[in-house]
Amino acid sequence: MYKKLQAYLRDFFAFNQTEIKGFVLLIFLIFLLIIFTFIFDYLPEKQVVNDSVNPKKIEALMAKIEIKERSEHPRDYENNFSDKYAKENAFKEEARTITLFKFDPNLANSDDLQKLGIAPWLAERIVNYRNKGGKFKAKEDLKKIYSFPISLYEKLEPYIVLTNSPVLQPNVSSTKVDVVTEKNLPTTNVTKENFKPVSFDLNRADTNDLKKLKGIASKRAIRIIQEREKLGGFYSVEQVRNIWGLDSISVDELLKYGTVKNPQIRKIKINEVTLDEFKHPYLRPYVAKAIIAYRQQHGNFSSRKDLENIKLLDEQTINKLLPYLAF
Repeated sequence: MYKKLQAYLRDFFAFNQTEIKGFVLLIFLIFLLIIFTFIFDYLPEKQVVNDSVNPKKIEALMAKIEIKERSEHPRDYENNFSDKYAKENAFKEEARTITLFKFDPNLANSDDLQKLGIAPWLAERIVNYRNKGGKFKAKEDLKKIYSFPISLYEKLEPYIVLTNSPVLQPNVSSTKVDVVTEKNLPTTNVTKENFKPVSFDLNRADTNDLKKLKGIASKRAIRIIQEREKLGGFYSVEQVRNIWGLDSISVDELLKYGTVKNPQIRKIKINEVTLDEFKHPYLRPYVAKAIIAYRQQHGNFSSRKDLENIKLLDEQTINKLLPYLAF
């Protein structure tokens, strides 16, 4: 058969022996390619693991799912989740101190929940659930949070008070609390200090001033100070809305008691700054590079109008960045 094919190609196409071999090889490769195409369709697909999962988006999505399931299937949702996951992720710190005090799950912030012995990831899940519109109408609703340990709920149940419950006293902050440890240390009584916040300047406040506000503990106070230093000072109280990690309660408290009077903003000399020095929280590196390149091509900036000629700079970024620029 191969000799007949050679004779046919030689007579019809006038191929020599070398060209005939090349033609046959080409047909063979095409045939293999077609076969492999069909074989690949039946091979199992390789699962791609995405390492860039945003944990905050997952927590927000889970909060939405919990709210939706609770509204659509209230009876089915009464079933408690297995605490197997909670046991596997139990606190590993042997000497962790747990402070038991009366709290409202609709108002307590992440730091307060962690003091009660709730894991940080679970405390954030509760806060995200509330931020998405969820509300605890009864004590048992706390068990409906995904992976909330049943044993921990039983320990906290006597201390749960709701705003619509007659058990809640007018001054909860002065209630005596019980301090216990996982090593069964002796129980002691501690009284929470009752801070009364007053108006203060955000550009001059220290961590002690910030911690007097509801929802702001040491970590959040330090984060606000660090953000102020990175910015070069606040020119408006509204800027606290852009600080990462602050919930709605913390922001409302800052807007209520925080002020900005005669701000001493640390300005960037836009006509002198180098690319390595041109860094600001409101400015992405590639945009800073575009600004420097524009200055080198067209000369120094004289006003906002010059910045508007840079295509990578949108109006919102210019408005936020302009108070920190010196022409």
